[in-house]
Amino acid sequence: MLIGQLKINGKDAYTTWGVSMDDTSLSALMTPPSVKAYIENNNRTEHGKRVITTSVFVDSRDLTLQINLTANDEQQFFERYASFCEELAKGILDIETSFQQGIVYHCLYQSCSQFSQFMRGIGKFVLKLTEPNPNKRN
Repeated sequence: MLIGQLKINGKDAYTTWGVSMDDTSLSALMTPPSVKAYIENNNRTEHGKRVITTSVFVDSRDLTLQINLTANDEQQFFERYASFCEELAKGILDIETSFQQGIVYHCLYQSCSQFSQFMRGIGKFVLKLTEPNPNKRN
């Protein structure tokens, strides 16, 4: 069931906009973030190099979400499309899924790299997002 599967900014994405995740979106969200570069010192008077590993921090990450927008007819499609674009224009997307209870991905909307419309009832968005701090997911 698609109802309750995805929330964007506290709103059920399916009941509000007819939006559901593509099969790759959950994987994109769950991909572990990279760590920032380690502090290193490559001193000529010592063998090898010194690496400080006592403080490891995660880096921001860019992710791509593929989502689908569905509607019963052309009028509903364009209404949902306009409303969803207004939500994207806010710039901040807090994303929750029913698969990971209590986890909220705080993302910044960057762009829509692709939009495809099929028979005026189904639209596919490929969203480019940035998660500034992957350690803050509450």
